[in-house]
Amino acid sequence: MIITLKYFGLIADLVNTHEEQLELSVDNCTSQELCDTLQSKYPGLVNTNFAIAVNQLIIQSVTPISNNDIIALLPPFAGG
Repeated sequence: MIITLKYFGLIADLVNTHEEQLELSVDNCTSQELCDTLQSKYPGLVNTNFAIAVNQLIIQSVTPISNNDIIALLPPFAGG
C-alpha cells in the first residue's frame, strides 16, 4: 500500500520534508498504526502534538487508511 504524507509547519521541520510517498508493508492500516510507524521513523514526533487529516478531513479517532490516501500531519492551530 502506498500513501502520500504531507507535513506542515513544525512537523515539516521535524521530518525535514513537506511531502513524501510511503510504502506500507500491510494492506490494512489504521491512523494509530501509521502514527506509530512515523514516530519510529521520526523520533522527534514522539512528544509533538499534531492533528491528522485523511483525504482533507481532520480525524478525531482511529481511522482506517487505504491505498493512495493522502495523509496530512498538522501542527496545533492558534486562532483569533
